[in-house]
Amino acid sequence: MTDNGAGKQLQRIGWVAAASLVVSNMVGSGIFTTSGFLLQNLRSPWLLLVIWAVGGALAVAGTLCYAELGASLPQVGGDYIYLRKAYGPLWAFFTGWMAFFAGIGAPIGLAALTCMEYLSTFVPVLTVQGHEPLIGIWGLTITVSAGQVAAAGLIWLLTGVHWLGIRTGGRWQSAITMLNVGLIAGFILAALIAGGGDWSNLNRLVPPESSASGSTGAMFAISLIWVMFAYSGFNAAAYVAGEIDNPSRNLPRGLITGVVTVTVMYLGLNLVYILAAEPGELAGKLDVARVAAAGLFGRRAEMLVSVVIVTCAIAATSAMICVGPRIYSQMARDGVFFAAAARIHPQRGTPGGALLLQAIWASTLIFFGSFDQLLTFTGFLLSLFSALSVASVIVLRRRFPDLPRPYKAWGYPVTPLLYVAVSLWMMVWSLFSRPGESLIGLGIVGAGLPVYYFWRRRSGAAPSTGEPTDTAPP
Repeated sequence: MTDNGAGKQLQRIGWVAAASLVVSNMVGSGIFTTSGFLLQNLRSPWLLLVIWAVGGALAVAGTLCYAELGASLPQVGGDYIYLRKAYGPLWAFFTGWMAFFAGIGAPIGLAALTCMEYLSTFVPVLTVQGHEPLIGIWGLTITVSAGQVAAAGLIWLLTGVHWLGIRTGGRWQSAITMLNVGLIAGFILAALIAGGGDWSNLNRLVPPESSASGSTGAMFAISLIWVMFAYSGFNAAAYVAGEIDNPSRNLPRGLITGVVTVTVMYLGLNLVYILAAEPGELAGKLDVARVAAAGLFGRRAEMLVSVVIVTCAIAATSAMICVGPRIYSQMARDGVFFAAAARIHPQRGTPGGALLLQAIWASTLIFFGSFDQLLTFTGFLLSLFSALSVASVIVLRRRFPDLPRPYKAWGYPVTPLLYVAVSLWMMVWSLFSRPGESLIGLGIVGAGLPVYYFWRRRSGAAPSTGEPTDTAPP
């Protein structure tokens, strides 16, 4: 075991818990709501399956690279550690800054709200939609509803679970992930065996009047951006690499198992959607999973879909709550974040200060009705920083050829180059199709620059060497 910097031994998790973090972080509400819009863009059910397969292949390529990075640098912090080693402390700070204020903080709130919205199927008062703003400040609206309060409560409850230690949190994460995988696998198998779907739907096209306008290439590019958002989170286990038992073996195993599991589930679910209804009935629909369940098993089956989405949203909220503080605590140890985030629980080895700060921020965002725009602004940045992390495999092999690499990315250098090339392609499309959101996203990062130098000056931190900092500042 490794010392946590507070004179105590870190708890450890195995590859199953690591894989559970990956699956939970990846499987949110997107797979249940995105395919209708993809079908509207692509028109062909076969292309729908192809684009989900392409997304899975790219996620696997990225995962292989993260497996090498995590095995070579088995510390908590993930992207922050890799970018610090490859490009220096400033780029590492940018990825952590973006993660706290948007990349992880906002999705935690959105996942908790998604949970309550689908739970309102059974408890209507928990709906988070349709409420009048309580206050409007500078274009931001603040609303307060029972669903929002319950979502904030869920965040604090799950924060408490992960405060108990990585081992306790890992067991909880494994349990709810296995429940989700079982429910989704059961739904897919039941649909394929007893659902009575129509296989001829695979060869039908969405009618022109129900499809989006644009060339096939343009529509495929835009659709791939949405698909890759659904696959985001494949690197989750890398953030807790320093708390995984035998990370050189178990981290790659957990990452790859998680991504392959999700890819198979995504393809299976999309096949079920296609068999359940004609393409024209699904095109442009938000609730494709509910439409499919009702078409195969009747209206009552819609309730099952709501249950699955609720449990997936809880698991996703939990996984993000677990991984985020590992970044912020490392930043604080480097003197470029709130000092409280550096505090490690002396017995449990958990980043208690960072967990607390994250819970405060995420639960606050829940009450801002327009905070989900933040996710759109930072979508461009999520692609940018994941591409930088994957590219750091190449940078580190050149700069540090003697760095221990107990696991090497299969297919190098094709795998990192492929992932980076497709990420750049998606970013270009995003910049041209939604320049406002992309530029605002860059503005969020740019706003961190003066903060970075303020914290560096205040802490008197020396330039980072890229080596781990093992103790928190007093």
